[in-house]
Amino acid sequence: MKKKTMILVLILLTVLMGCREKIDPEADDYVEYGWILYAERDFHGAYAEFQEGISLDSLYIDGYNGSGWCYTEFNSPDTAITHFNKGLNYTTVNDQIRFEMLAGLALSYHAIGDYTRAISKGTELYGFQPIFEFTYDLRINYVDIVILVAASHYAQGSFSEALIWVQKLEADFYVDVSTTEGRAELIIKIEALQNL
Repeated sequence: MKKKTMILVLILLTVLMGCREKIDPEADDYVEYGWILYAERDFHGAYAEFQEGISLDSLYIDGYNGSGWCYTEFNSPDTAITHFNKGLNYTTVNDQIRFEMLAGLALSYHAIGDYTRAISKGTELYGFQPIFEFTYDLRINYVDIVILVAASHYAQGSFSEALIWVQKLEADFYVDVSTTEGRAELIIKIEALQNL
């Protein structure tokens, strides 16, 4: 009798397990998988996942964040800016995702030579999160943002401001930016910091 009962229980469990409902992935599932692909440097695959997440939930902000970062990897800063700005339009919370989009915008604006906006976004990020680190690529952090803001100020001819930003990383560095020699030393320092 015990043997028959055990067989019936096993048959019942097998039938019940075969009758599970299909579970459809949600926006966060696609976006989380997109970040896995991003970390594996499969940027095209990651972008497809981020877009799928956005198509399921157009307010899923991290999908815009991921899409923007993919376009920075595609070396298409204009499109990256579009994605980051869309995401920022949907958030008012100062959290890691917002900080990552601000960093992406600063880098993208700098890449297209829009130094005023690069400075604005970099300064905004630094004001909120002075010790920033990009979750999905630890090579990108606050040092990059500080250098970017310094380089943008230098490109605009705001040498004193550029020096102030360099000093955020090296407090004892000083040059006389009113002289040609001082400006030359400053740009050499900015380039040296970029190459670290």
